[in-house]
Amino acid sequence: MRGGGRLAAVACGIAAVVLGAGCAQKYAKVEESFVQPINCSSAQSDIAALEADKVDKATQAAEGMKFALPTMIIMGAITGTGGAEYEVGTGEYNRKIDERIGNIKSTCKLD
Repeated sequence: MRGGGRLAAVACGIAAVVLGAGCAQKYAKVEESFVQPINCSSAQSDIAALEADKVDKATQAAEGMKFALPTMIIMGAITGTGGAEYEVGTGEYNRKIDERIGNIKSTCKLD
């Protein structure tokens, strides 16, 4: 029975890494959009999309907890997604979204 329990734990760990990598890629994709030029003709929809991409406090806490596990730090380094997950966990991700929204509003003279 011990071997079965260990196998189940390994399977759960692998599943968590795979699912976490998918989320991290989403975060990284949003961050890549920050360097795109601001287009005032799509400003309202861009702002709405950015607002929708913000993470809630529960997600932020969950991402932050991942960095308490050494295996997740290593996996983040291997997959190249550790930076995005770290920024979500510290709140930096939402701060960058707010900054981008502010830049769009300022550039396009929106209130």
